Amino acid sequence: METTTEFAVHTGDRCTAMEIAGAALREAGHHVESTGGTITATTGSRVLTILLGALVHPSREFRRYELSTTVTGTSTTITLRHSGHGTAVSGGGIGAGRRQTAWRQVNATLERALRSAGVLVARTEHRPF
Repeated sequence: METTTEFAVHTGDRCTAMEIAGAALREAGHHVESTGGTITATTGSRVLTILLGALVHPSREFRRYELSTTVTGTSTTITLRHSGHGTAVSGGGIGAGRRQTAWRQVNATLERALRSAGVLVARTEHRPF
């Protein structure tokens, strides 16, 4: 399963890109907090997910993602990562499948938002070793 996704954006638009990403995540039902160049997006209930695992409705499962920016010369990368892995293993195979589905949805949401705003240059997914 993918662990990070990098979105290359136009350097002059990096602040706008982060604002667009935050708005897209908020619209998708995430609670979004921004600190400096990082966005943390959470959804669902951590307690319910820990206690009930796969019995929790997918819309109530706890998920947490972090977006950060890296500027290297004239290129800017927004990196999306999973955060809070411990609760994601609750529910065994069902929980893992839901987590992967949610990951794809978040990636698609961000890519659509950045592309429609005209700030996306490219997207790269990274898989664990």
